[in-house]
Amino acid sequence: MQNRLKELRQLHQWSQSDLARKLGVSRQAVNGFESGKFDPSLDMAFKIASLFNVPLEDVFIYEAKNSMQTLVERFKNHFGFEFGFERFTEKAINAIKFARNEVARSQKSQVEPEHLFAGLVADPTTTSARLLRANGVTLDIETNEHSFESRENPQFSPQSKFILELALQVVRLQGKKSIGTEHLLWGLVRLAETDKTILSDLLQRYEIDLETLNNQLAEAI
Repeated sequence: MQNRLKELRQLHQWSQSDLARKLGVSRQAVNGFESGKFDPSLDMAFKIASLFNVPLEDVFIYEAKNSMQTLVERFKNHFGFEFGFERFTEKAINAIKFARNEVARSQKSQVEPEHLFAGLVADPTTTSARLLRANGVTLDIETNEHSFESRENPQFSPQSKFILELALQVVRLQGKKSIGTEHLLWGLVRLAETDKTILSDLLQRYEIDLETLNNQLAEAI
């Protein structure tokens, strides 16, 4: 995986040893991350992004191929099928369908994290909805059986694609085969942590404590 780690390190005028000390790893590990010889763990990737105070995708999703091509390949390599939603749970698929329909309702051109957020709370029977509602989230959106039918097919924004990528990563780490709403919510929360502008209005409106939600997610997934 190509990345901007060396560029960011040099911008801060740090040596590989300096960065290694800050991350609590060896200089050889930093050299391996920078050269692409091996990838950091997901936790280490977030630690690096936090250290440089940039979104995770600004460090590691930096490839010649566009983000959707990269995502397609990773899904194919892990699941062995062309990109689609065959390995998502039914409730996760419904959440994505709802998000896509919200794009048309809000007159936007792409599926943004805010639309995925709405999809994750729309069906009260999902794990994600139970967790969000337990944290005071109540979206003023009318839902019925038609809300989960595919009426629109807008593209995902780079941020929303990255949420799918994060959901895939945590499922892969757990050795599971299906992506549920809890995994999509996990990816959304991770992105919100690394990019404070993501869902900032919604998080402030509902006074969501990300640490509490993180703890609840850790038990759910």
